[in-house]
Amino acid sequence: MLEFLPGIGVALPAGAGTLRFGMAPDEVRALLAAATGVHQGRQCMSLTRADYPELRHAHDAWLSGVLFDPAWTTVATFGDVVLTVAGGGPGRPDRLARIGLGLDRSEGVSATPVVWDGVDLFGHPAQDVVSVLPGPARPPARSLPDVTVEPLGLRLHRPPSAAGDHWSQLVLFGAPDGWEPCCTGTFECAEGGDALVGIFR
Repeated sequence: MLEFLPGIGVALPAGAGTLRFGMAPDEVRALLAAATGVHQGRQCMSLTRADYPELRHAHDAWLSGVLFDPAWTTVATFGDVVLTVAGGGPGRPDRLARIGLGLDRSEGVSATPVVWDGVDLFGHPAQDVVSVLPGPARPPARSLPDVTVEPLGLRLHRPPSAAGDHWSQLVLFGAPDGWEPCCTGTFECAEGGDALVGIFR
């Protein structure tokens, strides 16, 4: 079981320790390597901060998980759940600020519980999960199928196409250090950021 601790990070299975926001990359690698198999990975479409002349677009890419930083390439697997990490924004890229958890398959219920306050976020129907999360739980402005839960620092992805389907990806955020010059919120850029600038546009 992976347990989501709002504002703190993620407690790893079998008492292997807690992945905490603010940790340095080498601390993250050491903790994850001791807990499970890890590998270094890079998404084929990832861009670096230098590819975004405007902070708002870099922030959106960071939120989307396509902003690449060589220090944060560790990918860990816990059963059928894949964990990825990222540092903070400009001025704080050396401290853990984003943790992604996702199923390694597109359908079905996770065999590895991802839990918040006793609720298996991947194990229950999506609408049931949303109904017990603290408000406001709302769709982001440009990503209507997703749900953002600001009090928890949580965004749920790939929600149901029909009633009874399950969430299959979530992102946990620490403090949005470094992005304040362009974006007042953690979860979206009010200035119209676009993560695909430099990829498709």
